[in-house]
Amino acid sequence: MKQLADTLREIGYLFTLHDQYRDYYLDAPSYDAQFAVREEDSRLPPQAFPGSRFGDSKEGTLPLMRHWDGGYQAYLNNRFWLGHLLKNYQLFFDHSIRPQGIYLDVFGYVPPDEDFNPEHPTTRTEALAGRAACLNWSRHNLGIVATEAGADWLIPYVDVINQSGGGSKAILVPLYNLVYHDAVIISYGARDQQSLLRGILNGGVPELPITTTDDQTLGLMRVMMALHKRVGLLEMTKHEFLGENYRKERTTFADGTTVTVDWDQNSVIINPQL
Repeated sequence: MKQLADTLREIGYLFTLHDQYRDYYLDAPSYDAQFAVREEDSRLPPQAFPGSRFGDSKEGTLPLMRHWDGGYQAYLNNRFWLGHLLKNYQLFFDHSIRPQGIYLDVFGYVPPDEDFNPEHPTTRTEALAGRAACLNWSRHNLGIVATEAGADWLIPYVDVINQSGGGSKAILVPLYNLVYHDAVIISYGARDQQSLLRGILNGGVPELPITTTDDQTLGLMRVMMALHKRVGLLEMTKHEFLGENYRKERTTFADGTTVTVDWDQNSVIINPQL
């Protein structure tokens, strides 16, 4: 890990890690059921998010999920996340490993966890305060702070979020970008051409996939990067659909730059040109 961190610093790359502090695996040496989130009663099905989508179960008042590679998991009470974060990064610091930022998984994606454990009852407000404590510590001790999906309460705490969700059955309107484009960087995956075109439309940044990327995908990613260099710190001032079928739309940024995407042609026009 230290060799990786040192090498990235030498070649000018930022070194950040992807951390997860909510998923609380029963097989982990640190697991202790007394710190896991409890529901109000033992009724089924469990209410904890997102077990309803990924396969859930329950032991008494303890909601469980079995979906990820770690096996069965509970959910760690949000007020104890900071303790594990400090433990992990103190270990890094002790070995002269100093990341320059952090990606804190699910902070914006998962609703706050209410805990009915009588040993440490926790409201949703207290849960969010626990998450904010992790974000503040990361800002002061690491650097760049990123997370999954940018709920509005996160804006004072983060620099980068990743665009989550699809929209296959929806006509998307970039309300979030109209409000927060100049406050947070939003990254877009390269899973398909439409995702990259939406990232260009919204003035975001691309996520470079770990697998081989074709020339067309790389070309769209380069367009998005060049556009973001121009408008990344600017407000998105307008969004409009050009036609009654919602298949062509345009965004406008504070410097006058417009981006027009035609979904039927899978094409994009940027004015003034890059």
